[in-house]
Amino acid sequence: MTRYCNSCGSPVEGNGSFCTNCGAPLYQQSNAYQEPRAYQTQPTGPQPKSYLVLSILATIFCCLPFGIPGIVFAAKVDNLWTSGFYQEAEEASRKAKNWTVASIITGAVVGLAYAILVFFGAMEASSLF
Repeated sequence: MTRYCNSCGSPVEGNGSFCTNCGAPLYQQSNAYQEPRAYQTQPTGPQPKSYLVLSILATIFCCLPFGIPGIVFAAKVDNLWTSGFYQEAEEASRKAKNWTVASIITGAVVGLAYAILVFFGAMEASSLF
């Protein structure tokens, strides 16, 4: 049974612990046939933004349930990029941005609704006297 390198996708003969093509460590694979990972070339653009700091701030100050996925995706961006998973890094960056924006918008809407309720509650309380 031919094994394939998880990093570069080249076939690996024997029971070695490292790929003879790229030197990456080889992991035990199941008996099921696995297609080699498509080789990704170096991207032409810059590394995508991770939005980690903004995600953390949005989680603390705006909306916790939407901020946590933003943090999770933001934390993956740098690791995916340095590992050569360029498309996955860009996708994680896009998802981090979307969750962070959702957290900020939800926090703003809830805060505005709260302010309106407090305002009208104060108006009602002042009219009782």
